[in-house]
Amino acid sequence: MKITKTKLKRIIKEETSKAIGESRQRHLTEGVKDYIKNPEVHSSIPFGSLQKVLNNNPKLAQGAGNAADPQGQAAAFAQIGELFAAEVDPNSGVRLGDAMDVKGFLRYAEQSMGHLFR
Repeated sequence: MKITKTKLKRIIKEETSKAIGESRQRHLTEGVKDYIKNPEVHSSIPFGSLQKVLNNNPKLAQGAGNAADPQGQAAAFAQIGELFAAEVDPNSGVRLGDAMDVKGFLRYAEQSMGHLFR
């Protein structure tokens, strides 16, 4: 079977992107486990819940990303923390605020996924 150079380059690019994505996701999931106190909460749940909170509150996400206004940024993160803590793990029914170190997770998310807060 012959493969053209173009097809080979495309295959290599796809496989490389897939491997990098899997590695990054594994790294993020491992870091989240440090903030989960309740073993019933799966480490992927907080990511989805945080994304949901930020999508539902875009002004808070912008405020959290505004380093030019430290007080506004702190207030935005506090509100995001409250909303995030109120989210419930769909599998166990546990409130994330009861199952996690919310402040620690938000600091981790800001460092690891800063693009969410813009």
